[in-house]
Amino acid sequence: MGLPLARLVALCLALTLARGEELRRGEGQRAALWAARPEGTGHPGQPRADGPTWEEEAILFCQHLGQPGIFWGRQAGLRAAWGAHALSRCSPEGRTRNHGHNICSTWGDFHYKTFDGDVFRFPGLCDYNFASDCRDTYKEFAVHLKRGPGHKGGHPQVEYILLTVKDDTVYLTPELAVLNGAMVSTPHYSPGLLIERNDAYTKVYSRAGLTLLWDREDSLMLELDSKFQNHTCGLCGDYNGLQSYSEFLSDGMLFSAVQFGNMQKINKPEVVCDDPEEGQTPESCSEHRAECEKLLTAAAFKDCLGLVPLEPYVRACVQDRCQCPSGVSCVCSTLAEFSRQCSHAGGRPGNWRTGTLCPKSCPGNMVYLESGSPCMDTCSHLEVSNLCEEHRMDGCFCPEGTVYDDIAGGGCIPVSQCHCKLQGQKYAPGQKITKDCEQCVCNAGRWVCKDRPCPGSCALEGGSHITTFDGKRYTFHGDCYYVLTKSDHNDSYALLGELAVCGSTDKQTCLKTVVLLADKKQNVVVFKSDGTVLLNELQVKLPHVTASFSIFQPSSHHLIVNTAFGLRMQVQLVPVMQLFLTLDQAAQGRVQGLCGNFNGLEGDDFKTAGGLVEAMGASFANTWKVQSSCPDKLDWLDDPCSLNIESANYAEHWCSLLRKTESPFGRCHSVVDPAQYYKRCKYDTCNCQNNEECLCAALSSYARACAAKGVMLWGWDVGSCPNSQIFLYNLTTCQQTCRSLSEADAHCLQGFAPVDGCGCPDRTFLDEKGRCVPLAKCSCYHRGLYLEAGEVVLRQEERCVCRNGRLHCNPVKLIGEACKAPKIHIDCNNQTALTIRNPRPLSCQTLAAGHYQTECVSGCVCPEGLIDDGRGGCVVEEDCPCVHNKGFFSAGDTRSRWTATPGEGRWACTQSVCHGTCVIHGSSHYITFDGKYYNFDGQCSYVAVQDYCGQNSSLVTGPLPWAQRTELKLEDKHRVVIQRDVGHHVAYTTREVGQYLVVEASIGIIVIWDKRTTIFIKLAPSYKGTVCGLCGNFDQRSNNDFTTRDHMVVESELDFGNSWKEAPTCPDVSATPEPCTLKPHRRSWAKKQCSIIKSPVFSACHSKVDPTPFYEACVYDSCSCDSGGDCECFCSAVAAYAQECTKEGASHLPPPAIFLGPMGGVWWTWGPPPWSKPCDLCPLGCYPRCPKHRPIYDEDLKKCVRRDQCGCYIEDTRYLPGASVPTDDICQSCVCTKSSKVVCRPKEEKILNYTQDGFFCYWELCGLNGTVEHVTPSTPIPTTTCVADCKWTGWLDSGKPNVTKQGADIEPIRDVCGRGWVADIACRAQRYPNVPIKQLGQTVVCDTSVGLVCKNQDQKPGGPSPTTTETIHRDPHHHHHHHPTTTRDLNTPTTSTTPETSTPTTTTTTTPPQRPQPHHHHHNHHHRDPNTNPHHCDLPTHDH
Repeated sequence: MGLPLARLVALCLALTLARGEELRRGEGQRAALWAARPEGTGHPGQPRADGPTWEEEAILFCQHLGQPGIFWGRQAGLRAAWGAHALSRCSPEGRTRNHGHNICSTWGDFHYKTFDGDVFRFPGLCDYNFASDCRDTYKEFAVHLKRGPGHKGGHPQVEYILLTVKDDTVYLTPELAVLNGAMVSTPHYSPGLLIERNDAYTKVYSRAGLTLLWDREDSLMLELDSKFQNHTCGLCGDYNGLQSYSEFLSDGMLFSAVQFGNMQKINKPEVVCDDPEEGQTPESCSEHRAECEKLLTAAAFKDCLGLVPLEPYVRACVQDRCQCPSGVSCVCSTLAEFSRQCSHAGGRPGNWRTGTLCPKSCPGNMVYLESGSPCMDTCSHLEVSNLCEEHRMDGCFCPEGTVYDDIAGGGCIPVSQCHCKLQGQKYAPGQKITKDCEQCVCNAGRWVCKDRPCPGSCALEGGSHITTFDGKRYTFHGDCYYVLTKSDHNDSYALLGELAVCGSTDKQTCLKTVVLLADKKQNVVVFKSDGTVLLNELQVKLPHVTASFSIFQPSSHHLIVNTAFGLRMQVQLVPVMQLFLTLDQAAQGRVQGLCGNFNGLEGDDFKTAGGLVEAMGASFANTWKVQSSCPDKLDWLDDPCSLNIESANYAEHWCSLLRKTESPFGRCHSVVDPAQYYKRCKYDTCNCQNNEECLCAALSSYARACAAKGVMLWGWDVGSCPNSQIFLYNLTTCQQTCRSLSEADAHCLQGFAPVDGCGCPDRTFLDEKGRCVPLAKCSCYHRGLYLEAGEVVLRQEERCVCRNGRLHCNPVKLIGEACKAPKIHIDCNNQTALTIRNPRPLSCQTLAAGHYQTECVSGCVCPEGLIDDGRGGCVVEEDCPCVHNKGFFSAGDTRSRWTATPGEGRWACTQSVCHGTCVIHGSSHYITFDGKYYNFDGQCSYVAVQDYCGQNSSLVTGPLPWAQRTELKLEDKHRVVIQRDVGHHVAYTTREVGQYLVVEASIGIIVIWDKRTTIFIKLAPSYKGTVCGLCGNFDQRSNNDFTTRDHMVVESELDFGNSWKEAPTCPDVSATPEPCTLKPHRRSWAKKQCSIIKSPVFSACHSKVDPTPFYEACVYDSCSCDSGGDCECFCSAVAAYAQECTKEGASHLPPPAIFLGPMGGVWWTWGPPPWSKPCDLCPLGCYPRCPKHRPIYDEDLKKCVRRDQCGCYIEDTRYLPGASVPTDDICQSCVCTKSSKVVCRPKEEKILNYTQDGFFCYWELCGLNGTVEHVTPSTPIPTTTCVADCKWTGWLDSGKPNVTKQGADIEPIRDVCGRGWVADIACRAQRYPNVPIKQLGQTVVCDTSVGLVCKNQDQKPGGPSPTTTETIHRDPHHHHHHHPTTTRDLNTPTTSTTPETSTPTTTTTTTPPQRPQPHHHHHNHHHRDPNTNPHHCDLPTHDH
């Protein structure tokens, strides 16, 4: 006896199949979905005449293989790909394996297919609305087309396409692409829009959710995001999931295809176009049916049968043959469309074309395939097909085992023949290049590099700019002697530098003196800014050679020093003193000072003499001063160019030469990025008292950097003689100089024969700048520094003024000044007292840096045996405090992870293992895992981070071991799940935390998104050194963060960023835009607003996080946003700085101007979340503060709850306490407890399978402890047929309700259960789950042939609003209330419908399942807020 359908009043009845357990075991981690079917539709696994096999339809997979990684870009928002099971329901989010219902197309002889699957013929030759967004409010897109008659009896062609998407208008013809009235070359990328063209198709992609594909002949395909469902009109229909409904049947009236098509006509002014008339199909057309059926059921289409309905394409084929008498070639378009639809449905059509049937040719050695990945592997992007998000399609592809050569243009070649590319140059396989620190060989399109001995370089330029050995750059305006570098082993050598004020303000500093202490301080070499060299206080002539060092002067501008201990120095004298150091690799990690520790890690270069890493340059540099009397200096945050407009214009004019490609500096841009040198040039030129000198020094720094890389620059420095000098023929003495007035010139020989040359007229003197000036304007020479005439300087308690080339000094003594005991006063002018007392001017700060005798400084010092503690007192060495960020700490004090060490003034540090964090914020700003700041303003999609960076990646074939199954896309303030067809399972959760969306994967990846322009990516410590992409390699070394896709470390941000573009067709970024230059009217506003970052508002953070890069990013973004979103761009930039401040422990940060107080009965406050822990990345924002009796904030209910109300979370699914939790084990029953744990118990006696053999029935059922037992009855059952166990599933929601007047909740049955598999369904409203749907007074269609259709416009006035939204979110897995099931007694073959109950006898506590194996539910409900998702309730909060 058959199964009576009248008894199966179930929601999409789920059948437990005979082969279910076998399939579940065989598929491993793949998730199978099953549905009940009426009697007589075949056995499991057996093909049906009208559809796929049960296995094919039941398993949800996409076509694409995902590489684990995170992708970021203007086009794609942010995507994170990792493994997970197939969705537990037919999810409307993302792209499922069969996405044909998202596609509308036209082809051949006027054939059209709507989104809903109707296929019709409309022979119109006018302008028509192909598809448009037809909502009453804002319309996002419109696609119009016009066909023209075919040539020479061929099919009619599409003459042009007009596409409007938001603010962009794209006009396409077979030859041209026009964007907003201007012709563009392809590929063309602009924010949110892509136009591409290959041999087969022209493609337009928009981030609005639209993809258009045109073969430039007769075939056009349009794919829309599901958010447009039920919102479209035109020839493509209304996209509501129901065939014929609203297109050819509306309000009881039937429309023919011609009538429907004519209604979509676009009437253009002064254009007359006749509508086509109804035509009759000749009877002779039927004679072609057999021929068409044979073609469409050929072996090449074997994988398509059951996936694509055959009949509509047979009819189209028959119409083609009937309309076109030229033979079988007339059906090529329909066969090609059938093949494309097969690919859209998840099939893999074979190559049905032959040399005589619709042949296709391809350029070069490419081959034509009916179903290939449109993301073709190339030499520059070897794994792009594995990252592909596009659907398979037909076209020209490289043969298997080859890739496309997009570097050398060699067509399809083996990977081993791929060239490499570096700075625009091509390198053949096997070709080698040698760089400073590595030697690289090109191998299969990738560089394989080996390290070479690599010296470190340090520079002190412009009197304030320091670049450490490890590449860290900072600016420090000092006024003292400082340790530049010294050996931290046995004090064998040290290098000191004296920075001094050389202008009208203390921010105009110069390098005045360099002191080399060699041979354990036995030899002291002093280099002065005027070129004088002193050895142990005696002037030496150059060259000078000793056993441990040698000095020579190759030109009047430079001194060169070589040492026996691996240190090499280049001292630049003109136009200002600058210092460049080189240190052998043998000293790596064995030095310290202002030049850093040379250990390859930029992040710890600010390690102080006390052993602690400071955040800012001044705090770090102050600890390396060698004179205790020198005051500590502060970081200067102002921009000197903002203080003087004339200087700013002068600096911009000349410094911009560094960035211009047509200037003499342009030929070096590919080797040395001019960006930092340009910024430094402007800073120094504006800040310097003598603009020209500092300008020339900055330009010479770039020229020197280029020369170090092997690029010589000529023609940038053109000197001329001073015009104040005259030519004389009778020079008989040394030239009268201003310096000679201050000190006698001991080297001037007199009485030599008269000579000719340039000299100064009588009664004038030659100053240090080569000018002839009168005596009153002569500068004074003081301690190696020139002072302008009239300039005042304080010297050892004296006030001195420069007058007539000499210093005139008067003593200065403050009234009542006295040394506070136990300090004593030292007068450097009293040599007798110095000889008797001779105190060492030491302090606790200089103790760690080491004591180096410099010039005497009068003042108060500590007596012998005591040293200055930095707080005004004197202590013994054992009582020295530790210093951090201008604070003093006694021995034993602990700050975060640091402890002050007793008696040493040093910090003892413990290293914590923390997650790495990469930050992407604003329009183009990045902070890598290793702390490197840079800007890259790309226009396409780029790899932010991925964990497959092996050297042999190009050799991987077949299934990839790192492939993941789940892809999450974050865009438009929500996340979309895209399931792939192959990959590993990885559990993940998503939750709302304040204003942030947090995605956390079980493999150690956390993505935090503010739903706007800021992304935080956190990686577990286990990923160190194993990742790559725009976020760097997370190896704690920022100097190699710019590692390209082909494994080469580069200097340029552009070269690095371009290498990580996701698609090889994306054009390279050639220049960094300057939005404030392009929009000068925004500059002043942006600088004014962004100045808050440098203002006292953030003073608590300035010593912890350098505000400069964030201020520059803020100005950049604020200038960029001039068409809306001004405040959002500005606020996001400021929030990025505030976030870094919070991360570094800065407290007392200001809240933004937002409402803080009770919302929904919960108090909200601004700041980090109250549950934050050390090492956590805690985004700033508004967070709830819950009371102690309800300490947990429930993001779903938006209120504070008790802990026992939270429930359990399995990935994205929440189960309330007491709810059933699906499990992989079919003999287990799991439930969520109040302690938020999942408890599983065996389901004894549960029947799993029936099998009938003649008169005997065999059962499989669950035995003790969850084992599967086989039961064989002892007597035959002659009169009853074994029947399957059908039961109700949980509620399932597969739709996205729209709340507009024209909106609806439409859930086609095929999206949930598959047509023909459902015995019965029921529907309910979310807000009234216990009220029968008929009693709500709404007009709702709910049946097995259609599914659920609930249109807002059909509802009665005054009834329940069909657009009501709630914040209660239900998941189909835990709505098992009163679900009737069919049960059977083993000995009595009758059925009864009863609620399912079970009483477990044993209890086993288990960990939550990795992912629930999905039942095939149908949960049809409406009145749901489409913009909310299930959230988590697992974050603790504190009492407000």
